[in-house]
Amino acid sequence: MVTAYLLMNVKPGSETKIAEDLVKKKEVKDINIVYGAFDIVMKIRVKTMDKLQKFILDMRKDGSIEQTTTLISTSVK
Repeated sequence: MVTAYLLMNVKPGSETKIAEDLVKKKEVKDINIVYGAFDIVMKIRVKTMDKLQKFILDMRKDGSIEQTTTLISTSVK
């Protein structure tokens, strides 16, 4: 499994709608509207890196999402 955190900047005023749409997706494990350098922080879990890429590319088709930064998580042992 691949766990990733997506940090997003979106068009002003679109934060709630985007978060409400994304939280419905099975890959999304947590999503928050935040203040600071980013507008939305989302945790997702997918089976493969290919599925991560597809999820991000599909998500970015929403014209309200202006920029994304992806942080891929690793386990701490």
